[in-house]
Amino acid sequence: MIAKDSEKTSHISRGLGLLMATVCGFTVANVYLNQTLLVSMSTSFHVSAASIGIIATLAQIGYAIGNLLIVPLGDIFERKKLILFLLFAICIVLALNALSINKTWMMVTNLALGIVTVVPQIIVPLAANIASDHSRGKVLGNVAIGLVCGILGARLVSGFIDVHFGWRMVYWTSAVATLFMILLVYVYFPRSKGGNATSYKHLLMSLGPLFIKERVLQKACVSQGMMFASFSAFWTMLVFLLHTHPYSYGSDMVGVIGLVGIAGAFATPIIGRLIDTKGAKFASLLCMSVSLLAFIGLIRGGYWLPGLILGALLITVGTQANQVACQFTIFQLGEEKRSRLNGLYMVSTFLGGSLGSYMGLLAWSKWEWHGVCAIAILMIVISCCSLISINIPKKTIGNFTNKKGSNM
Repeated sequence: MIAKDSEKTSHISRGLGLLMATVCGFTVANVYLNQTLLVSMSTSFHVSAASIGIIATLAQIGYAIGNLLIVPLGDIFERKKLILFLLFAICIVLALNALSINKTWMMVTNLALGIVTVVPQIIVPLAANIASDHSRGKVLGNVAIGLVCGILGARLVSGFIDVHFGWRMVYWTSAVATLFMILLVYVYFPRSKGGNATSYKHLLMSLGPLFIKERVLQKACVSQGMMFASFSAFWTMLVFLLHTHPYSYGSDMVGVIGLVGIAGAFATPIIGRLIDTKGAKFASLLCMSVSLLAFIGLIRGGYWLPGLILGALLITVGTQANQVACQFTIFQLGEEKRSRLNGLYMVSTFLGGSLGSYMGLLAWSKWEWHGVCAIAILMIVISCCSLISINIPKKTIGNFTNKKGSNM
């Protein structure tokens, strides 16, 4: 591991990079635990499956709020202490989720869980600062793998535990895992300091002007927000599809399909080389095309298990690779404001995710799977249109890191 008293080094060790990806994966999973538990929760609380779906939406809205109000603190506070504080808060909220007695309780605790589960978005700028110039793109790609493994692995683990031990045990298990993450972070994470000596009020007040000023940030927010909306619509509604004809599977099958998505996530580091040779705009448009073709195929192929699995793989690859490409562009805008840039970017991403969950639920209630695919296709088209007017320079990873702070 690297020295604990210095954020700036010429190299980030493989062990620390793996630990960062692991912590990101374990924490972001908390936002998605509920998605395979919705049917079980609806039975426990005696409400309809459609009614309980609001819980998945609230968790992602909470995550967006946390990105807006908490993540920017990484630019002014010591990040390791901030991460540890949030991990303790996550443990408390997970316990409250496990003790829920009705739907309203679950709505409140899932919103709170989303707010405090923003640890990954504090780790990403930390990793970008620690990494050497020639390895920054690779490091971001590796951390992204952790995020996708957490998002999709949550479905596998929660589905298995739900089937065998009940949905409450899912939250207790996650609380224990988070306690273990606290120990690892305390021992191995480096210390760091924010670069801005300003108040929290002024920090938040700077977000609006920053977003208005940086057009590249605006475009990236719309692009990944809509891509993640389609991704969220697919995975949130998948549990309902698998409970109906011709499947009639349990919650654990969603997790099995999620394993395919995790395998696809390991293709994301390749996006760094593609950005280096063809440019970030080309990479993003390619990612969108992959997801678009996947949803077109799923209109009919979704009722055929091999087709559904292939679609899950392509959607995961397209969405996650686009996230790496978009982060590549916004991190060119300045090292000293990376936490705020990433916070604003992830707010839009997870607002898109919550929109996708909600619109997917509405589409399912009216037109079932065909409606979900149609909504997702529309979202990807909007994402594609948002990037058409961007002129993103074909910078190499090394070049963009040598010109930190310059605007495109």
